[in-house]
Amino acid sequence: MGLFKRKKKEEAVEVREETSAVSSGIPSEVIAAISAAVYCMFGEGAKVMSVRRQQRSGRSAWSMAGLLENTRPF
Repeated sequence: MGLFKRKKKEEAVEVREETSAVSSGIPSEVIAAISAAVYCMFGEGAKVMSVRRQQRSGRSAWSMAGLLENTRPF
């Protein structure tokens, strides 16, 4: 008998219409790679709920990296 008792989590069931990531222009191989990375990092309990493309900003990746490097706090 322990001092603390764990409460059982109530599972929330959400029903929504799902659209395929492949239909939104993301290849199934990319979805599989992302899912495998999430599984490796967090284990069996993790779920990939959605995958979407990042909106492009007006700067290049190198420009953003330089900006972040130069404005990082000490």
